[in-house]
Amino acid sequence: MKQRQEHAHRLFRRWRGATALLSLAVTIMIQIMPTTVPAAIEPAEPCADHSLVAVRAGDPQEMALICSFAGRAIELLAAYGLAAERRINIEIVDESIDNHGYIAYGSYDSRVDRITLMSLAAVMSALDDPQMYDEPFDEVHYGGAVAHEVAHAVMQHHLQVKPLSPTPQEYLAHVIQLGVLPEDRRQRIIDRTGVAAWESGDTLADAYMALDQTGFAVKSYLHFSGLADPAAFVHYLLRARWFVTYVP
Repeated sequence: MKQRQEHAHRLFRRWRGATALLSLAVTIMIQIMPTTVPAAIEPAEPCADHSLVAVRAGDPQEMALICSFAGRAIELLAAYGLAAERRINIEIVDESIDNHGYIAYGSYDSRVDRITLMSLAAVMSALDDPQMYDEPFDEVHYGGAVAHEVAHAVMQHHLQVKPLSPTPQEYLAHVIQLGVLPEDRRQRIIDRTGVAAWESGDTLADAYMALDQTGFAVKSYLHFSGLADPAAFVHYLLRARWFVTYVP
């Protein structure tokens, strides 16, 4: 198994060096991340084309970008039988989100269906060389990050058990994240990564995800896109409760 030092934090990118291996998966776990929203930011307002998403952002262009990618994520998930059942609130903050000593691009609070994300400008200023899937972080990857967090939120609406491992949900979140990218960008990531799809009997392993997030994401996308009945596999993931999940 090819192992590369990963350049993404948690779900998106962690600092280079010896950070916790499982920091990539923390998004899935139900946790409370205190944030400070600048007083000048207006109350959250529903997206024009997706009323189940409400965004609190100071920049209208950034709000339009977030609404677009959040909407794509919701549409993809609905196609696999996971419809958003209640409104998801997204708050954009112009400051770093500190998660136990490393910078997290975003977090999800399942109690109130609220996603907190650093603004794109905050990400670019907080990190020397922000990366996603071994590429420079940009607007497209920011949109992918939005989709990733929205996937976690919608999965929480349908979660059937309390999982011991975040990996099954990370599988689907990365499938959605790659799925909303432009086709040429997605294919470039797949070609460069050079891994094959998961096979029957493989283990969706926390350690592999932590050591090689890009490889984990691509293997998951290739496996999922080749399934005859992807909706059935989605519900299999939602029922996964143990530390280890095997590919059937």
